[in-house]
Amino acid sequence: MDAFLNDIFSFPTVIFTVPLIVLTLLWLMAFAGLLDLDILDFDADTSSDAGSETNSVSWLEKLGLDGVPLTVSLTLIDIYAFSFTYLARKYAAPLFDGALTATAQGAIVATFAIVIALPLSALCIKPLRRFFATHEGVAKSELIGTICTLTTLTVNETFGQAVTPDGMILSVRATTPNTISKGSKIVLIDYLVAQDSYSVVTESELMAMSSRSL
Repeated sequence: MDAFLNDIFSFPTVIFTVPLIVLTLLWLMAFAGLLDLDILDFDADTSSDAGSETNSVSWLEKLGLDGVPLTVSLTLIDIYAFSFTYLARKYAAPLFDGALTATAQGAIVATFAIVIALPLSALCIKPLRRFFATHEGVAKSELIGTICTLTTLTVNETFGQAVTPDGMILSVRATTPNTISKGSKIVLIDYLVAQDSYSVVTESELMAMSSRSL
């Protein structure tokens, strides 16, 4: 055990041992629900340097490390680099004793470790991407103007439900009296935040409103 600890905390293996310990702690906290797995990901919304953000993402794409949380990519890279440096230091480094200094050997091994770890990590990430696929949600205000079909018998100021063409079920409201009934085509004209519902009119009413505004 002492020999193993000496190997992993010696140069160059220690370069990857320390990050591996940190990443392991992050994973344990993520599994415990204390942290999000994407804690290391770049945040495009709060980034003050959009050009730098785009450049970073493009490099991840070029290396084939995109499509998963950065924590996953870094973990895979570090595991492969750690494994390579550990084995190289234990079995290959002794072959070059006397030919190169320990520092030179370590620098060469660390460099090769990263070069080898990157493509191996990219290869492992390919099948993992489908598990981390995300879909950008549609803001409720973006649905304004959508034509829906009323699914309840009637709609008034406190009751009503409709379905969008893609199957979304929404709460809708309309002023009374009205002629809207089940199966009627209605248009979302406003989002009522307090009621979490949409104000609606019929297509003919919307056209009449547009004509008056002209």
